[in-house]
Parts: sequence; structure tokens; C-alpha cells
Amino acid sequence: MKKILKFGLGIVAGAATAHVVYHGYKSMEENLLRELTDTARQHFSDEKIDVVWIFEDPDHGAYFKGGVVNGNKAISFEINAETLEISSEKNTKIKLI
Repeated sequence: MKKILKFGLGIVAGAATAHVVYHGYKSMEENLLRELTDTARQHFSDEKIDVVWIFEDPDHGAYFKGGVVNGNKAISFEINAETLEISSEKNTKIKLI
């Protein structure tokens, strides 16, 4: 009986640890994306911003791809998650229908 109890407690402890680690990771990921989005909003603050997006997975290394839409112009960019620097901006004119 003691072996079964120890085994059951081990499974419960393992599941609880996995739950805490998973939610800690998700919280860290959400905070990173929020920080990247805030940095992009500050960088493009001189223009009226309609939409800002950052892709959840990095493109390469710590570089995330994202974009901003303001009026009839879309700007795509890369942002470094370590230094919070925006690089390789590309402007595209869009036609609203």
C-alpha cells in the first residue's frame, strides 16, 4: 500500500511541477510579446497607428517579425527581443476597398 501511495504522490507532484513551469513560461512569453508590441508602438508613435502585430515565434535567433498599419500604409519590420531595436523596415502602400 505504501508503494502505491508514494507512486501516486509522485505523479501528483510531477503534474503540479509541470503545471507551474508551463504557466510560468506562458506568462513570460506574454510579457515578452507585450514588451515588443509596446516598443513598436513607441517607435512608430509619430504616426497614427491602426494595428500593430508581432508574430509569436521568432524568425531567427531573437528576431521577431511584426508590422504596423496606419492609414493607407503598412510597415513590416524585425525587432530584436534582446536589444529591443527595430530593423529592416519595409513600407508598402495599401489600397483600401
